[in-house]
Amino acid sequence: MSMSWDQVFVLLGILLGLSGGAFGLWWGRKQAARNRGLDERYQVISSKSQATAWKITLGAIYFLFILLICGVQLSVAPTLGILLLIHMAGWAFSSVYFNVKL
Repeated sequence: MSMSWDQVFVLLGILLGLSGGAFGLWWGRKQAARNRGLDERYQVISSKSQATAWKITLGAIYFLFILLICGVQLSVAPTLGILLLIHMAGWAFSSVYFNVKL
């Protein structure tokens, strides 16, 4: 089984994105701990933003199911990519929102 160059670049992009995100999360938490930023406020914001992101994702899942029922042809990989993008964007935007609000 040989992979085309497109497949190699996509796999490389996925692995680099995953490792970059994990490194950013680790580095951000390390810097926040250094500045005493991992307090109760951080915990509340983190849990609220994660819950909000899942609610946004649930809404997107319902919307995609409605599209499917209406006859729109959806393939698996793009649909999962859309859901991942919506979930991560919902998490990021709700984190910013709760940081400003609280």
